[in-house]
Amino acid sequence: MLVELVVRNLVIVEEARLVPGAGLTVVSGETGAGKSLLLDALNLLCGGRPQGQVVGRWGEAATVSAVFAVEGVAAQAVEAATAIPAQDGSFILRRRLSAAGRSQAWINDTPVTIAALRAAADHLVEIHAQHEPLRIADPAVQLAWLDGHGGHGELAERYAQTHARVAAQTRALAELDGGERESVRELDYLRFQVREFEALQPAPGELARLEERHRLLSSAGEWRHLAAAATDELTDHDRSVVRVLGRLAKRLGEAPDPVLQAAGESCRVAAELVGEAGSACARAADALEADPAELARVDERLTMWHDLARKHGDGEEALLAAWERIAARVQALATIGERRATLAASLEEDRALRGHLGSELAQARTKGFKRLAKAVHGHLAELGMPKAVLSLAEHPGEPTALGTVAQEFAVCTNPGLPAGSLRHIASGGELARIALGLTAALAAQDRIGLLVFDEVDSGVGGRLGTVIGGKLAHLAQGRTVLAITHTPQLAACAGRHYLVRKTQGEHETTVMVTPLAGDDRVRELADMLGGGSPAVTQAQALLAASAGGR
Repeated sequence: MLVELVVRNLVIVEEARLVPGAGLTVVSGETGAGKSLLLDALNLLCGGRPQGQVVGRWGEAATVSAVFAVEGVAAQAVEAATAIPAQDGSFILRRRLSAAGRSQAWINDTPVTIAALRAAADHLVEIHAQHEPLRIADPAVQLAWLDGHGGHGELAERYAQTHARVAAQTRALAELDGGERESVRELDYLRFQVREFEALQPAPGELARLEERHRLLSSAGEWRHLAAAATDELTDHDRSVVRVLGRLAKRLGEAPDPVLQAAGESCRVAAELVGEAGSACARAADALEADPAELARVDERLTMWHDLARKHGDGEEALLAAWERIAARVQALATIGERRATLAASLEEDRALRGHLGSELAQARTKGFKRLAKAVHGHLAELGMPKAVLSLAEHPGEPTALGTVAQEFAVCTNPGLPAGSLRHIASGGELARIALGLTAALAAQDRIGLLVFDEVDSGVGGRLGTVIGGKLAHLAQGRTVLAITHTPQLAACAGRHYLVRKTQGEHETTVMVTPLAGDDRVRELADMLGGGSPAVTQAQALLAASAGGR
């Protein structure tokens, strides 16, 4: 339900605050007083486009915010649509429009897109405005209600899932058929690439080892010469480092000074280390033989590595990943015939199942509609439309997500004329009453928290105003129904009443929205009845009768 609605700086509304809560709330006022601005505010909150300049003179931006108390399935639906959870059982929707044309939106103080705001509002608000498209005119909504009312929602879900599978499999099969010829050419090329990889058989870490070995083999002669020279200088000739250190170690070790003796010991240790270095250089000189055949083999393998790397990405990691990817693609293309046969068989099976479920669903909807239409006709008769007939139009066509038979609500309001879809009804007042009749009959299935009716009483008398008011009040049990009305009999049925009044000065116009209670409400109802003492008495009687009915 709508807990609070706040409008600031919207056209000629400086600030308006409504606190409807559960039950029926009415808004009244003279024609042209600005009641439509409240509808405009709600439309903006639902993600609608601003019509003209909406920012008033009291600031640089217009804002609309609303607090909705939501729980259970409705809260889950809003969260699923927006990825924003409820806070303390509420969703706070807010929208700001600047004079420069910038639009911003928030849900529970989290910035969101206008599309997300609209998605949330789809589960929170339903506006029945004259000459405006209705949610109940959408065949998808109609059939969802009908499925819920008739108890075949599970059947509808099974059909929708099967239709989705058929659509996905049809697309996949078309892609296979369309790409089969290209796939053969692609497979030949990929197999050529696989042969290149298999000839090389690259292994992780091999490239670095090859490059290191190539550097060593390429300069083997230079390093062998250096190793031999180092061996000679360190250990081999008479003045080699190791012999000089040996002689110094012996002489210093014979000295009477302990410091010199320690120095001699250090020379002895150094001589051992130099001797080891000389031996290592000698061994390296023996091992470093330039092998032209091995160098050629290493060079050839490095060339193969680099050639493949140029084709499939720089570096060892990219090359190995490309090999894996190409091998997987070859496997996929190699089994294309088998996959096509499996897919075609599955598609044929699901098409048959879709046809069976679609036929069963269409029959169930036709049968369930008869019960629904009976309830709607009863409401329409009470609403002054006893000749109106609601029917279920059926049109053959291709299967869709809604069914194998196109089904849609149709209505005939004047005997002798053909029935038409709800979206093409000409009379705004009739359309609003049909919406009310349908909504009343489907109240158990459609639990939108806020229903808004704009002049649903258009063109009806006082008696019907009371009937409409009673239906709206009944419909408002456990949720908010907001009705804009000129009919006092309807207004008297409400639990809350707001008056929209326009004041005009020489240079400015302002709209005020005021809650009415007690004598103020009696006076407003009396003014709606035509004014005067008899109207006051009648207004009091209407309120008393309404209170007794509640």
